[in-house]
Order: sequence, then C-alpha cells, then structure tokens
Amino acid sequence: MASVVHPLQVKHSNFRLPPLAATRTPTSIVLLRMCQDCCEVRQLHAQLVVSGLIDRPISAGRLIESYVSAHRICYALSVLSTIPSPEVFAYNTIIRGLTLAKCPNDSILLFDELLQGGITPDNYTYTFVLKACSHLKALPEGKQVHGQIIKAGKRPETHIHSSLIHMYAKSGSMHSAERVLAEFSEENVLAKNAMITGYQSQGHVKTAREMFDKMSIKDAASWSAMVTGYTKNEMHAEALVTFRDMMASQVQPNESVLVSALSACSHLGAIDQGRLIHMYIDKLGANVSVTLGTSLVDMYAKCGCIEYSYEVFRNMPKKDVITWGVILSAFAMHGQAEKCFKLFDEMVNGGTRPNKVLFVAILSACSHAGYVELGLSYFNQMIHCYGIRPSIEHHGCMVDLLGRAGRLAEAEEFISSMTEEPNAIIWSTLLSACRTYKDRRTGERAFKQLMKLEPASGDRHKQGGFLVADGGEKYANKIRKLIRDENLETSCGWSFIEVNGVIHKFIVGNMDHSRSQEIYGILEGG
Repeated sequence: MASVVHPLQVKHSNFRLPPLAATRTPTSIVLLRMCQDCCEVRQLHAQLVVSGLIDRPISAGRLIESYVSAHRICYALSVLSTIPSPEVFAYNTIIRGLTLAKCPNDSILLFDELLQGGITPDNYTYTFVLKACSHLKALPEGKQVHGQIIKAGKRPETHIHSSLIHMYAKSGSMHSAERVLAEFSEENVLAKNAMITGYQSQGHVKTAREMFDKMSIKDAASWSAMVTGYTKNEMHAEALVTFRDMMASQVQPNESVLVSALSACSHLGAIDQGRLIHMYIDKLGANVSVTLGTSLVDMYAKCGCIEYSYEVFRNMPKKDVITWGVILSAFAMHGQAEKCFKLFDEMVNGGTRPNKVLFVAILSACSHAGYVELGLSYFNQMIHCYGIRPSIEHHGCMVDLLGRAGRLAEAEEFISSMTEEPNAIIWSTLLSACRTYKDRRTGERAFKQLMKLEPASGDRHKQGGFLVADGGEKYANKIRKLIRDENLETSCGWSFIEVNGVIHKFIVGNMDHSRSQEIYGILEGG
C-alpha cells in the first residue's frame, strides 16, 4: 500500500500549480452577487476595504450594485463618492436605483454629473435617465437627453428609442413620439408597443387600437399594452374582450395582463371570467407573485365571493401590507367588522406595519358596525403609534362613524378641527347623517358648505331636499325643474351583470338596452 505524502514534503516534483489568471474575479465580488440582505453586503464591504480591493473600479461598481439591490441607495451613493475614477457602470446602477427609489430628479442630476466628469454615457445610461424623465414628465430635460443621443451619433436603437417614445408620450408630446417611431425603417415591435402605451396614457384609445390592429407581429407586451390601457381608461368590457382574443391567439399572458384582466373582472362583477383566469393561473404551476395573488383576492371580494377571496389569501405563501389591506377592506365591505379586527391584530403580531390605506379599511369597518369608541381608538393609534398623518379619507371615515351613530355635533366639531380644507364628500357625509336623524339646523350648515364646493351638482340639490319645510312631491317637482332649467349635473345608478360571458350594463331609468322589452315582459309575468 502506497504511503500518503503531505504535499509540502514533496521536494522534487515536476508538478507545478498554474499561475492565477490576472482576470480572475475576486471571491468577495462573487459573494456580493449572492447576498440576500444589506447586512451581508456591509460585511463584504468591510472585507473589500481591509483588503484594498475597494479601490478597483469593478469591485466598487459591484458593491454599488449590491447596495442598490438591497434598497440602500444612500450607501451606494456613499461608495460612489469615494471612487477616484468611477466607471459608467457605477453611474448607470445608481441612476437606475434612484429612479426605482422614486427619486427621478436625483437621477437626472447624477446624469449631469456624469457628463461634467467627462464620462461617455452608454446605451444603458440613456435608457435609465430617460425613464427618470418619464416619471417626472420632464419634457425639457428629456429633449436635452435626446440631443445628447443625436450628438453621440446613435442610430435608431430599440431600447433607447423606445424609452424616448415613452418619455415623449408620458410628457404629452405625441407628435415627437411619432417622429421618433418614424426613424425606424422596419416595423419594430418594442417601439410600437411603447407608442401604443403612450396613446393609451393620453386617452387616444382609438388610435392605439388602430396601430395594434395593423401590427403584423404582436408579442405578449403588445397585448398587455392594449389590455392594461383599456383598464386604465376604465373600458373594462373592452379589456376583457381583448384578453379573450389574446388567449384565443395562443399568446401566453404576462403578469401585467393577468392583473389588468382581473381588475376588469372586479369592476364588471364578471366572476365567471375571473374564475377562468384563476384556473389558468393554477395551471401555470409557478409560484404566484404577491401582486397577482392580491389581485385575485381583490377580484373575488369585489365580485361578492368573500369566501373564495379569503381562501386565496390564506393560501398565499407571501403577503405584503397591500395584500392585508385588500382582505381587510373586503371584510369591511361585506360588513364583517369582527373579522377585520382579528386580521388586523394577526397582521401586526406577524410584524407587518399597517399603512394609511389599511387604516381606512379598519375605520370603515368600525363605521359600518357602529363601534364609535373603537374607531376613535384606532384613529388615535394611527396618529400616535404609527405616525400616520390623517388624510381626507380618514377624516371622511370618522365623520361617517360619528354621523351614523347620531353624534352630529361631534361630527361637525371634528370637521372644524381638520387641518386641511373639508371636501364635498365630507360635507355630503354629514348632510346624509342629518337627513337620517332629521337635524335640519346642522343640515343647513352642511348644505351651505356643499353648495360652495359643488354649486352645479344636481345630486346635491336632491340630497338637501329634506331641508325644505313643505317637502313631498311639491318639492320633488321643484328640484326636477331646477335641475332641468339650470342644466345641472346628475348621476344615475347602474349595475353590471354577466350572462354567458357577455357583460350587460343597466342604468336606472334607461330603456335603451336591446332586450329591455323582453326583460320587462318577464318581470311583469308576460
């Protein structure tokens, strides 16, 4: 049996270790890409400083990238300030990070610093800074960046020019966006997708549809632009029809399309279509994202299926504060206040910090359940424990809470103590409570404030009808004549119903539906 010799004991061997390659990536840099949180990044940052590797541009650039990924943009900026000669990669990373951190103005300032430092921007630089300009709708700054691109001699390049189209469209300069699109000699799907999104963002839905229909090649992003655009323009029926066409075309929808389609189902009450989308998501077999799961929870709740909504919520492996807010709002909307309070405690105990939207849901639940003291407690907790400044929505909930309980004097006093000017919804809420409890004196003051804010609202005149002493049909006719003579704005109640996959809209007092005679015939027993 051969003996085992320790390598250090070998004196005469032809074996030689290969020299380390000069381009080998340091272990610290490799580990940076594997970091899961800021604490790990900071530990490697310390190692880079101690080893002296921090002075290498590639090391500093990767460290900046890790801090940006960990959402620590201040640390990333600190590292940038210590680099003697930063490379364009470091600037690109922070320009992008600042935009993601909702600091697009700082992104543009950093781009200017890059230029003054004599660093040549690359394609990524232009793409990232144009995105910042889009967020700000900063047309003058965007035009300056466009000038830099022309000066650099950049030919039409898909990502840069798509970003230009998006920037011009978001800034309302559709003519400039169209001119950029015209620079492409051949059809470019990405550029046209950006143009369609731009048209939709400006409400030019018909133009967007015409461009979409003329495209010889459509990808998932093309369909997404149309479905999402229809949803944002509150054309929910059109959004669902387009989604069905997409599925029939065998194009796999991305998350954005699915979220938009579920939103359309929520608004239309199209539960059957919503269930089909849910089945499709389940068939994908992939882990459902928090955003998509939250959309499912919201869809089922708004379609009246609170049990399904809660089941989806419970089965979600991850939940964020938005998810909690949606399920709390769902139970509040369905009058299950006790469930709201229980979930709120579960959320807080689990370490999720409530936000202002969530407190709107919990205050609304208190209002509908008539828990005045509990509502006041939550309102104070929101301010003093979580440091959330009350918004107009929170004040509205509190006025509604006090008004429903008949504590009208307290509600009026609460309005007078508001730090911001009460809007029409606040005064309308108080007026409704006055109508319920027949408090004409307080109602007159609320109606007077309401008329200052919405003098042309016929709905408000109807709402204040109880204030007139004679009342009855005589006053109703008087109000109708006033609304007609003054051409005041009024709104009608409406509802949606889905029958065999087709969405039908019914408006109060409107007989224009194609099958209205058949419907009324059945109702009358004909």
